[in-house]
Amino acid sequence: FALPEVFNTHPGGQEHLKTAEKSDCPGLLFLAYHIGLDMDGAIGNALKARGLTIPETGTFYDELDAIVRKIKEEHKGQRYIFHAWCLVITALLLPSFVWLMVSPGLLPCLSVSLLFELYFLNIFHTRHHKGGNIYDSAFLNSALNPVYHFIDSTWGYYPPAWKWNHHVRHHMHTNEDDTDPDLPATYPLIRMFQEQEKLWYHKFQTLYWPMLLPFSVARYPISNLFEHGGPPVFFAAWLALMFVLPAALHGVEGVLWCMLVLGLTGVNVTYKFAVSHAHADLVRSPEHEKKKGIKELTTDDFMRDQIEESIDWGGYWSTLIFGGITLQIEHHVAPALDPPLLALLAPEFRKLCDRHKVRYTAEPTFFHAVLKFHLRLWMSG
Repeated sequence: FALPEVFNTHPGGQEHLKTAEKSDCPGLLFLAYHIGLDMDGAIGNALKARGLTIPETGTFYDELDAIVRKIKEEHKGQRYIFHAWCLVITALLLPSFVWLMVSPGLLPCLSVSLLFELYFLNIFHTRHHKGGNIYDSAFLNSALNPVYHFIDSTWGYYPPAWKWNHHVRHHMHTNEDDTDPDLPATYPLIRMFQEQEKLWYHKFQTLYWPMLLPFSVARYPISNLFEHGGPPVFFAAWLALMFVLPAALHGVEGVLWCMLVLGLTGVNVTYKFAVSHAHADLVRSPEHEKKKGIKELTTDDFMRDQIEESIDWGGYWSTLIFGGITLQIEHHVAPALDPPLLALLAPEFRKLCDRHKVRYTAEPTFFHAVLKFHLRLWMSG
């Protein structure tokens, strides 16, 4: 699959094109991010005008695509529900942070931590999967994107680095222990796969895993500066807002409350990511992916791998609240879709997987998923 050299009017923005151009799987990225769209109409015509063709699909992909189109057509209002939820999170985040700075304590600490979690699981995650814009309104995007960029780059994962590591290394190479930067990259601290050498302390990993999580979010500003090439101004802003200002206003107590915010957010966000691709019953990715390489995978093989290397937990309300992290099967099939639609896709995807004998792993609640995650840690240790 060849990418257009120039496509200034690409609806998904230029960053997605740049990411795909550098990747080893531009055709699969194209199909994943355009599933459920009019590839026989406007998209196909745009490619033809540039002398390009749509990558070859398959029967399984086409059936998934038909389901996505059907659900999107029948539930158009879900995107506006999600947009409203994002605006609520945006409106509450700043006053909650001011509350923490002015009067630090348990309630403002819990409020800011929860809102940071909701922000990164909904706004950050979805915005960058959709090419940088969440809303249909150009006014809202132009007004809020600078705010979002500041939050992303100050407290979160520096977006240019995240796009490569998440879109390509995670979504295209899910659970590959030498590529995926999520759970596989925690080795040697955490052992998840049989191919990884077992060390003596791995027998205790299900016990010490929670102790690692408070540092998982706090490390992002440091990694942004020293590993990902993030501008120093955002690191300085993080130091000022989380340490210097609280210390100036409230001394050590203020700093401790801000550290608790970082720790709680790290635990909550990282647990939700971790359980999504590690489960006691999760099928290991087929060996043909490693033997043939992703460039030689058929589209249907790739889609099967995405489903069999992910899990679902919860339902509509948990997905609306916490974003696509709850339904990773549907999210990995259609990564640019608004999260509430994923919950409506899930029953149809499960039926399709049953017909095609594709393993579909789901748990009723987050707590069930956590139990199976710790069982996986125990089995792997």
